[in-house]
Amino acid sequence: MLTFPPQTFEPGSTSVSVIFCGNGIAALDKPSGIPIDEHPWHNGRETLCGEIRKRLLLEQPSFLKLGLLRPAPVILTDAEASGCVLLADRDSGALELWRNAVGSEQLKFVFFFLARPVSEKKKHEPFVCTLPVASHFSEARALISHKTGKKSETRFFPEENFGEYELWRAETTFPRLHQIRLHAQESGLPIVGDAVYGGVPAISNAYFGRRGRLNKGEVRLIYPSLCVHLASVRLPAMFEARAPAELSSAFPPGFEALLKKLRSRRAF
Repeated sequence: MLTFPPQTFEPGSTSVSVIFCGNGIAALDKPSGIPIDEHPWHNGRETLCGEIRKRLLLEQPSFLKLGLLRPAPVILTDAEASGCVLLADRDSGALELWRNAVGSEQLKFVFFFLARPVSEKKKHEPFVCTLPVASHFSEARALISHKTGKKSETRFFPEENFGEYELWRAETTFPRLHQIRLHAQESGLPIVGDAVYGGVPAISNAYFGRRGRLNKGEVRLIYPSLCVHLASVRLPAMFEARAPAELSSAFPPGFEALLKKLRSRRAF
């Protein structure tokens, strides 16, 4: 477990679980809202990699155990999403090895997200979205562009139907920034908590007819973060001596609590 003091990422202390470390690679379970490394879209915010590097220079034991001299992300994923993050060591050559594996589409990234489907576009079967993704020229978001966009492919699979909301699985071999969110939106599956693309608000206790009794009817968001979670990274056989075949991350407690409430509501 890696612990960051108050005010590093949020008012209180922040804990980040270590899923795996060894052979120049570390997989961490990132909470939502934390940027992995520097990027223009992050507006100078503190990043996970930056803070780890600081603590390595201070030789803090829990960070030294990662076995990374100069950690860098294998690939950037959305700051707003939770889940598995891969960091590799520059000095040992591990970073180049893993980034080459991603570039040659040898790794599979598996996301889960909660959506409120648009009725006229609602899909109940697996489908593929291959719209090209580009960075917006002036805003911190991606867009679909057939002129400047990069090749992108996301495979979507329905997981659970809660009536108004649905849980979906998304798989890709190269998750570009905001790709899952943009492809989901363009496919009629706006994601809960994603004001940038879908405008679908987070779900409050009022949706379940339970305003807080002890708080004078206060409306409280059950999971105020973006409902996108990178649940696992599946590795090719060539990496079996370096890491487990699958690096996985459980849903954050708030996300899991929201799903349980939706399942409970569906039962009535």
